[in-house]
Order: sequence, then structure tokens, then C-alpha cells
Amino acid sequence: MRLPRERRIRASADFSRLRQEGSRLDCGPFLLNIGRSASATGSARFAVVVAKKSIPLAVNRNRAKRLAREIFRADSLLVPKGWEVVLIARPSILKKPLATLKRLFSVAVAGALAKDQS
Repeated sequence: MRLPRERRIRASADFSRLRQEGSRLDCGPFLLNIGRSASATGSARFAVVVAKKSIPLAVNRNRAKRLAREIFRADSLLVPKGWEVVLIARPSILKKPLATLKRLFSVAVAGALAKDQS
């Protein structure tokens, strides 16, 4: 099941802006680039990046993408409106259970939001 179009980051400029202006968090099995959206009124948006160099088999890359989308979908209210998240998967994402990945994601997002408010 796909994320709705309005919930996905698609433009290259958005990826670049988040990389330059957003917070970069190392969560072990993945990296997060998180920041405020250019239009702060829309719903939270999400994107997954899985490099062919880091996860060479297509089956594993697709599994990593499915895991990442499920992490975001399960706690979609965790990321408030007007925020964008880019999850960059590492090979170890395939070895962790989904519950652990969800916990890492929620802790990282909560920390980024708290850092922004202070």
C-alpha cells in the first residue's frame, strides 16, 4: 500500500533543502533528515532513500523500503503537520525487528521536535 501523494516528498529541491537546513540524526539502522516544510500548513511528508551501493539486492532494497514506510505509517501522528522526514536506510535495517525500528524512529523524531522548540 502506497502513501498518499500529498504525504510523499517527490521534488529534488525538497530533498536538498532538508539535507542542508534540516536536522540529521543517526539512528543506527537508518539516518533521518527532518525539518519544517516550506509550506508549514500541509500534512507531514515522508520519503525513503535506499542506496543500491549499500543494499545491492533489489529484494532487500524493496524490503527496507516497506519497513521504512510501515514505520512512518504506524505512527503517522508522531510527525506533526508542516514537517518533512527523509529516512536513509542502512543495511542493518533488515536485521532489526519492526518494534525496535518503530521505537528508534519515535525517539529520534521526538528528540528532533524538542530540539526545534527550544
